[in-house]
Amino acid sequence: MTAARASHAKSRNSDANLPWHRSHAVSTGALLPSHQSTLNDCIVISDLHLFSQRSQADEHLPRIHAAVRSSRALVLAGDIVDFKWSRVGSIDDTADAARLWLEELLDQNPEGELHYLLGNHDHVPALITRLESLAADCPRFRWHPYHLRLGNAVFLHGDVSNPGMNQAKLHAYRERFGQLDQHASGMSHVYDLVLALRLNVFGTRLLYPHGTVMRRILRYLEEVGDELSLDVRNVYFGHTHRSLSGEEHGGVRFHNCGAPIRGHDFRIITAELS
Repeated sequence: MTAARASHAKSRNSDANLPWHRSHAVSTGALLPSHQSTLNDCIVISDLHLFSQRSQADEHLPRIHAAVRSSRALVLAGDIVDFKWSRVGSIDDTADAARLWLEELLDQNPEGELHYLLGNHDHVPALITRLESLAADCPRFRWHPYHLRLGNAVFLHGDVSNPGMNQAKLHAYRERFGQLDQHASGMSHVYDLVLALRLNVFGTRLLYPHGTVMRRILRYLEEVGDELSLDVRNVYFGHTHRSLSGEEHGGVRFHNCGAPIRGHDFRIITAELS
């Protein structure tokens, strides 16, 4: 990644003309060939909420790096970086820190692919600039605004499971979310209280019952079209912070990593691709 770091200054280009309004066209593909047959095909991680006080991702970083070294591909399924609650500094400083974090992740496996799906907490122009730059510098890195299909598996962040969400509303929701200011530092104390009282756990259970979430995601896949819904066997998503291990709904199995946040489970998932 030496070349990537050497050209890091290019990431400070203007945010004008970014693919912010990129359509919901389906990103599809197959994994690049690997010379190491012992590697897992693909692992999935989501909702690390890096650089925020609530995130405990650093405690899992050695395990994440080890999983990347033993896999052909990693899909980061959104909200990897938390721009709303970042303690790094400005949005630009946080985006720079995110790129460096991704470069370190790519360094763990010189043959490994890295797919970055945006979520509601990281769908911001400053990060998109860095992702575009990193993709230009490193062919093993790809980013996707909404979803990715590999074989019979679909990967998406999961904010499509919000009540009343569809394609058009998701786009507008992401855009509004990305334009909000960072939370004031004093608000972190409020969120500390929420975590201490485990209100975050009760809230996610109330807002995101598994059956309702799976039904909403299937409806979204069907709305996007056959390229995303036809012959799908597994869906990997995040957003709800509620771990899910292959529960079936409508003939499709659903998987969620949870989140490394107090009160929630967090897992690194090995995806089933065929």
